[in-house]
Amino acid sequence: MTHHPHRLHVLRRRAVVGGLATGLVLSLASPLPASAHTSGPPGRAPAAASAVPHRFPGNDHRPHTVAWDEKSLKVDGERLVVWSGEFHYWRLPSPDQWRDVLQKLKASGFNAVSLYFFWGYHSGEPGTYDFSGVRDIDRLLTMAEQEGLYVIARPGPYINAEVSMGGLPPYMTTYQGEQRTADPQNLAADLEWLKAVNGIIRRHQITDGGGSVIAYQVENEQIDNSPEHVDYIERLQSAVVDQGITVPLFHNDYGTGHGWNVPGGPGGSRLDLYAFDTYPLGFDCAGSRGQLKDYESRIRGYAPRTPVFVAEGQGGAFTAWGRDFQTNECATFTDTAFTRQFAVNNLANGATMFNTYMEYGGTNWGWTGDPGSGFTSYDYGAAIAENRAITPKLAVQKEFGSLQNAVKPIASAQAVTAPAVTVTGGGPVKAQQRLSTEKAGDTSVSGNGTRLITLRHPDSDDTTTSRVTFPLDLAGPSAGPAAYPRVPQKQGTAITVGGRDAATLVADYAFGPHRLVYSTSQLLTRLNAGRDLLVLDGAKGTDGETVLRYAQKPEVTSLDGAPVETTWDPERGDLRINYVHEGTRTVRVSGGDRVLTLVISDREGVAATWQLDAGSSDVLVLGPELARTARVAGARLDLTGDTRRAGRVRVFAPAGVDSLTWNRRRLAVSRDEAGALVADVPGPAEVSLPALDTWRAAGSDPEHTTAFDDSDWTVADRTTAANPRHGPGAVSGVVLDTDEYGFHEGDTWYRGHYTPAAAGRTVQVTVKTGTAGHALVWLNGRYLGAQGDGTATHTVPAGLAEPGKPAVLAVLVRNMGQYEDWSSDGRSKGGRGLSDVDIAGAGKVDWRIQGALGGPHPADTARGPYNNGGLYGERMGWHLPGAPDGSWERTGSLKSDRPGVRWYRTTARLNLPRGTDTAVGLRIDDDSAKADKYRVQIFVNGWNTGQYVNNVGPQKEFVIPAGFLEPQGANSIALAVTAEQTGVGPDAVRLVNQGAVRGGVEGRRNAAPDYATVHGTRTAR
Repeated sequence: MTHHPHRLHVLRRRAVVGGLATGLVLSLASPLPASAHTSGPPGRAPAAASAVPHRFPGNDHRPHTVAWDEKSLKVDGERLVVWSGEFHYWRLPSPDQWRDVLQKLKASGFNAVSLYFFWGYHSGEPGTYDFSGVRDIDRLLTMAEQEGLYVIARPGPYINAEVSMGGLPPYMTTYQGEQRTADPQNLAADLEWLKAVNGIIRRHQITDGGGSVIAYQVENEQIDNSPEHVDYIERLQSAVVDQGITVPLFHNDYGTGHGWNVPGGPGGSRLDLYAFDTYPLGFDCAGSRGQLKDYESRIRGYAPRTPVFVAEGQGGAFTAWGRDFQTNECATFTDTAFTRQFAVNNLANGATMFNTYMEYGGTNWGWTGDPGSGFTSYDYGAAIAENRAITPKLAVQKEFGSLQNAVKPIASAQAVTAPAVTVTGGGPVKAQQRLSTEKAGDTSVSGNGTRLITLRHPDSDDTTTSRVTFPLDLAGPSAGPAAYPRVPQKQGTAITVGGRDAATLVADYAFGPHRLVYSTSQLLTRLNAGRDLLVLDGAKGTDGETVLRYAQKPEVTSLDGAPVETTWDPERGDLRINYVHEGTRTVRVSGGDRVLTLVISDREGVAATWQLDAGSSDVLVLGPELARTARVAGARLDLTGDTRRAGRVRVFAPAGVDSLTWNRRRLAVSRDEAGALVADVPGPAEVSLPALDTWRAAGSDPEHTTAFDDSDWTVADRTTAANPRHGPGAVSGVVLDTDEYGFHEGDTWYRGHYTPAAAGRTVQVTVKTGTAGHALVWLNGRYLGAQGDGTATHTVPAGLAEPGKPAVLAVLVRNMGQYEDWSSDGRSKGGRGLSDVDIAGAGKVDWRIQGALGGPHPADTARGPYNNGGLYGERMGWHLPGAPDGSWERTGSLKSDRPGVRWYRTTARLNLPRGTDTAVGLRIDDDSAKADKYRVQIFVNGWNTGQYVNNVGPQKEFVIPAGFLEPQGANSIALAVTAEQTGVGPDAVRLVNQGAVRGGVEGRRNAAPDYATVHGTRTAR
């Protein structure tokens, strides 16, 4: 049963919301002339010229209709499989590098990108929103459109995402009511955020002709279906519609077993699509894998009239503080084999809207991360690594993205009975089949429909190899053209399913004048790049068999000398080509209306195979690390891309092209037997990084001494909290929570002044730090000890605090970020900093508090409020380039001379090769045991790049985002080392070359103030 076209929903929304004239509303029911939208929607400047004029609806500034049924989305009536990757812009704080990731997605077969929008990242205080610099989402959405990617917009308000407070701004910690409900205070803030962010998103919608946003998620993973939560999400939906969002709306159910927020049901009255998340392996990267289960029938039971939509499908896993595995082990856990198995399983279950979470993970720089779900790195084991390097998983995803884009009938295929299989050796193999009977576009060989057959081991950890035999040639010639003879079908097609492997086969598929009866290889893509091309791949060393149908015997030529065997069946009109997947071979088949060239490779070859959209034609590039873009200029083809080493590229180009440029450099070309242009491209130059062996150091915690002047600090004397979860303390009687005084991130200092009424020997301190946080305690300048989250009792030496004499208790608390509130149980509002203090014999204590300079009004708006906490060095600007450190002592040691905070600064002068994209990391070297308790806050050119915690771990190496670095020039590196003991600290700190490619995208260092700019007009205390 077909759902009503979404265009009708668009018109209704516009009529009710915008109060538009009837004539204008009706005019949107049919495509407008090109001249009507050459400048985009009102209020928006024309988008910058796209690098390549991609051929997809949504980048032409005309309105398009989006409809759907139970099979797939439809754009202007054409079915669309959405193959998307999740990308979080704030975790790559280098706007020039956003394009790098987007281009890698597009070149790898993705046609969409999914974007969370992080409210707290844009709003430092109530009522203010920053969408500039590293927060410029209008620029991001324009880039996605330019690069030919649809956008799935996910603005929350709550997003989870393993970010601090699940994306909510930290000032909401002081709101008393329950968040993610219709509580008036919380809901008013939610709606204000949606109004601000939707003001940008709505200018980029495909339905309005503004851009490529094709779907919109309302809230995220609501796991409480109580009336107050249903009321909340319903109100959000109404607000989103009122604010002009006209693309299909959905909410992502947090698993496949719930069926909550379905369109038209409770919590889904204004939703159009049902979507769900699935993470079949979980998040223990040291654990074991399990079975991949079928889910289609269950999803159809919830939402029979919408496509199977996986809003988040497992692309990796995060690593949390204190785990015994590194991020690279998450990449191994969710490896290429799992990526393939999962993709095959999702195809078998009819998922025509699929988003990989994460596709690029990135970096939890500053204090943006949730302390319970991850440390600085959010690499996630994703296909594009944290340093933007391509991993082998991307090639697997390319296979399936390219397949679904090339074989259009997949979008309308439905489950049918699979052929019976016979398994020889190994474990069991599950066969499933889908059939498309729609006649739009290409027709099938038999006239009965194109078939997609999937084979996999039910247990994703099955390491055995199985030989599977089954009747793949089911169609026969019975419904084919009259010129084809009618004979019985062939029996016994065989394929090998290796250990932890899976396969996807296409049968009865016609494209243009060509007829594919079946192939036991995976169909990577088919295209016309000056000639008809069919690209196939398979596991290295395995046999492949491809059968094509012709009216008369064709001529077969192996163009590179690689052996292939051919068999002609005149009764059936079938040409059978047999080969071994080993390297890349090219075969020409001359017969029928047009010549067909087969490019056959092993799976390793897929990594270097790139199909590009050149606007009016496609291009196939073989050989480089990455081919990014292609543009035809007369007889010249201009290519951009990356090379990790010098090598040869082979290019199937449009007709009439006889010359190539690579990254604006003209190449000497020849033409091979297949008609491809062949040229040599250079690799990257040598990269040399300076040693970091000379530092300037200064102690930086005068707050612990009795003589420190805290008279201008904030007085902490409230006896009630805006949020009752924050106090007051049962013993202290006052509210000490940092959030209540406007200090939300990083370190906060407390100083409690009192005159002991009696001699006391204990100080009991209760802190709330989040996972892996700590607190250091001094009394009258004497260090009493350190503690983690919770309550600890510290012993006061005799005579340290005598009755009748003034005393000062100083406490430094590190807040590791706000917990996210996935369960909507108030955890994110639990408070930070001191909760209570019991000083034996103290009497009344007067408290003063100091956090990040200026509280909610940071002096450095470019880096933003998540960049800094309240360490003395941060307040003094020691993390910034140009900070005056000439009087600091020179040192080659990074070991502490006492417990407390010590700062180190050095300058790294880089001369990275121009035209080369070099990933630079910073590594902390220390072989000491976890008994050595210290942590290092890393600043690069003023940007808070990460945190190393020796006694917790496990991260030792930190990616430096490209936008933080000056590639040719001086770079300021500052380390704030907080030691809980004497003599602890890094053995060494060094810069690491994490890999270089020649190419990349043009980038520049983020514009951000230095010391003189920030402190020339403002004095810090």
